[in-house]
Amino acid sequence: MEPIQATIRIERGRIQSVEPMLGGVRIISEAGIDFYPDCWALPGFVDSHAHIFGLGSRLQGLSLYDAKSADECIGKAIMHPTTRGGWVVGMGWNQQLWKIKEYPTVQLLDLVFPDVPVYLSRADGHAAWVNSTALKIAKISASTRNPTGGLIQKDSNGNPTGILIDNAMDLVRKHIPLYTEQEHIEMLTSAAEHCISHGITEVHDMDVAHHLLPIFSRLAERAELPIRVQSYVKAQGNEWMKEGLLPAVGEFFRVCGLKYFADGALGSRGAALLEPYSDAPETKGLFLLTEKELYRKAKVGIEYQWDISTHAIGDAANRMVLNVYERLRKEGIADPNTILRIEHAQIVHPDDLYKFAEYQVTAAVQPIHCISDAPMARVRLGKRCEYSYPWRTLRNSGIAISAGTDFPIESADPLLGIDAYVRRVPFGEKKSWFEKECITRQEALFSYTLWAHEASGMSYRRGIIQPKYDADIVIHNKNLVTCPINEITSALVVATYTAGTLRYKNVTE
Repeated sequence: MEPIQATIRIERGRIQSVEPMLGGVRIISEAGIDFYPDCWALPGFVDSHAHIFGLGSRLQGLSLYDAKSADECIGKAIMHPTTRGGWVVGMGWNQQLWKIKEYPTVQLLDLVFPDVPVYLSRADGHAAWVNSTALKIAKISASTRNPTGGLIQKDSNGNPTGILIDNAMDLVRKHIPLYTEQEHIEMLTSAAEHCISHGITEVHDMDVAHHLLPIFSRLAERAELPIRVQSYVKAQGNEWMKEGLLPAVGEFFRVCGLKYFADGALGSRGAALLEPYSDAPETKGLFLLTEKELYRKAKVGIEYQWDISTHAIGDAANRMVLNVYERLRKEGIADPNTILRIEHAQIVHPDDLYKFAEYQVTAAVQPIHCISDAPMARVRLGKRCEYSYPWRTLRNSGIAISAGTDFPIESADPLLGIDAYVRRVPFGEKKSWFEKECITRQEALFSYTLWAHEASGMSYRRGIIQPKYDADIVIHNKNLVTCPINEITSALVVATYTAGTLRYKNVTE
């Protein structure tokens, strides 16, 4: 994948011709002629694993991502108005970034919010910090048992500490009232505009709640979505069956996959590992589904023509999911046209890597997680870091890898992901972390374009700038392949086109 300088002619949303030229990019369409001197064009970027509504919530709601302590989280919550039926709802805290790297407690929230229910989710979305009022509403007490695949953290006296991990979060979350439809629309459109400003023309939206689907559909029908959205709907609790959902096609909104969770996250020690955590030898993490359950759920989903997407972070979870996918392929349930994805694929035991290529399994990875997680991963994993975030190894095994950010957990900016791919330098550090797993700039661009479209079955019409392909194009002021490597993240998105229509233009350029 190489950025180009060319005259690109567009008709009815598709590329009609591409004529190389020197000095910039010229776009000729029904709307007129746009010329971008000294700029370079690429296919529009795809974020192949993200959460659009979550990004909208971060942009417009209570965001705790930059909080440096539990007290700072509480301070931000005090300043933010209650929403959703009188609850205080926020997201983004991360105790690993605090001076005291311990989980916060229910008592801290109770001092300030004695009567108002509070629900604050961790940055990775796999833990929540709640107060006593929220616990009371959910009827969680010292005698409440852990749900399957979840943990109600308790103190030495057996009382809930206010921390709920993975499936235990649902015990409270189900009681939180929904936003209004207008609030939903504002959050979705805010997130979409944010994406297009970063050159993202398509998002694979993960774990989508069924009530958002009609809103997305209306926005698409009214031509109010500047990006294309591929939805992978909530399926862990068979939600798609309960709501009678089926795959649906569309130009800007498509419902195509089911999303499952094999395990939790590394930061909350919920990722399922083959051996105990280096910093917590009493646990190996949590499985959120058994192998039999995932096989059964995926089998039924495939029968209804869904693609299957499964979150797996730990090496035990990745092994389990690969075993399920192997069985689905061997039994002919998943034919070659069925897309089987593993989301994250962060820690893959070397013995299991060959299965990605042999059984046509897509690895949807988030390169920015590597440089963000590194300090924490060293503590959690020890020597297992050697086979974690294995991008080059996956490429060498013979598969394409698709890129995403998992926003709002991380920045939506694809340039940060490309930089992570090619330099692999953790935030705040100066040296590459396991440099042997870096990939080339060309591969990084493929991962954010053509290979990402392959992960959703759309590469037959997107991901390349050539005739008959959709005119989804991002234009930068630098050539991302030839510019100095340390300048990748400083490149500017000059313009973004989706279906041949100018959706974003950098007015400062």
